[in-house]
Amino acid sequence: REKMFKLLEGHSETAAMFVYEEAHCGFLEPHSFLVVCKSDGCRKRWYAESDEIDFAIYERILDTKSSEPALVHFDGSTQRSYQIPPRAWETVYCRREPEPFECAYRGLDLTKEIHEFDWGDEEENSFEVKVTKGPDGKNEPRVYAATDDIKKGDYIMASDLAASFTVSDESLDNLKKNAEIVGTGRLTVIEDLLEYIDRHGHRSVASGSSTNYVEVGGSFMIRRSDNEAEVNIGKWIPTHPSGKIPVYSPVYERRMRSFDVFLVATRDIEEGEEIVKPVNLWA
Repeated sequence: REKMFKLLEGHSETAAMFVYEEAHCGFLEPHSFLVVCKSDGCRKRWYAESDEIDFAIYERILDTKSSEPALVHFDGSTQRSYQIPPRAWETVYCRREPEPFECAYRGLDLTKEIHEFDWGDEEENSFEVKVTKGPDGKNEPRVYAATDDIKKGDYIMASDLAASFTVSDESLDNLKKNAEIVGTGRLTVIEDLLEYIDRHGHRSVASGSSTNYVEVGGSFMIRRSDNEAEVNIGKWIPTHPSGKIPVYSPVYERRMRSFDVFLVATRDIEEGEEIVKPVNLWA
């Protein structure tokens, strides 16, 4: 089996591979199946929401002469259950030698602290916000380590980042088209929302995904800089050594959202020091 997987992973036309389990396949126990794609665009359909799958079924499946359902064991919710590979496959994958890079990030490091941003609780709040004049003369919020030193590897505003909302490329396109309708005047609410998403949102690191994450907690106030000497936070999982996500990795598929949003301190940050993230953080 491992030889077959390596053969498929190394094929020049393989763009993505997904493993899933199905219990309704006529056997006494669930069986595992492998999907291999020649385009990473299939990731968009594989990770589609349940209602998208249900609508696609409605559009493409014809009525039967008996009026019985054409599909008995498949709908949008079933497809959702396929999207997270079984943990057993992740375990087997991480037994490879040498151990794949991402296997070191299968869970949060319990030796590190989580520093949260909490307006209403000074004891729990690890950060302070100060308003200063920006280069354009406008007031800009800046976030500082307020109550304690932050050690390298500690997690930054994990709760706020986990609460980031998701929006698909299709939804963004619809919003942009609505804002461009002639005769409606300036749609301030939609245009302001699009501007906010453009500034505080980023695409998933997964190639072919149509998911965008938008920060809505305290993390959106963290200043960006292209000066590496100023930057002191970064992505929880660094960019893969190969420069891209492997075509097959149950670790990435199981934990993509965490990899897409969590930030950590890239060096020790002293109390009172400003928190700064790189301009190209999610590039």
